[in-house]
Amino acid sequence: MKKLRYVPDLCELMAECEANYARLLKLMPTMEQATRRIFGVTSKSDQPVQICLEVIEEFKYTATIRFTHQDKAGHWLRKPALLIRIYHDARMAEVVELENSQQLKGVYRYPNAKMYQPDEKMQRNLYLGEWLRQCLAQGYAVDKLDFARVS
Repeated sequence: MKKLRYVPDLCELMAECEANYARLLKLMPTMEQATRRIFGVTSKSDQPVQICLEVIEEFKYTATIRFTHQDKAGHWLRKPALLIRIYHDARMAEVVELENSQQLKGVYRYPNAKMYQPDEKMQRNLYLGEWLRQCLAQGYAVDKLDFARVS
């Protein structure tokens, strides 16, 4: 029996990207003015975690945000930093790459050198959505709005 090729569900991916955009706007309502927000969150394992959202690029219709998180319990484990592209005209937020790596593809052959799953892009967007939901549900702002521009 021949194995079926993975085909991404674009409607599901777009719906998640639209939901992530709405979540990001709730967390950073003054995205055009503030360049960095830090949120304290209690993770599902009851460990304190800090989430940092930092605008690193901004243009008329798009922006790029770096998403990082740190927890005190697992400092030995490197947490992925995500780069998120915001499309203001389409009202979407998409994870485009992991920090220090190439841009994510829509589909990966499996197995591959980095051991990405066939639906790695969808999984990264779902991962971002889970953290944003956690920030909205239980998060609190650690910092005051930082209105300094990133150079």
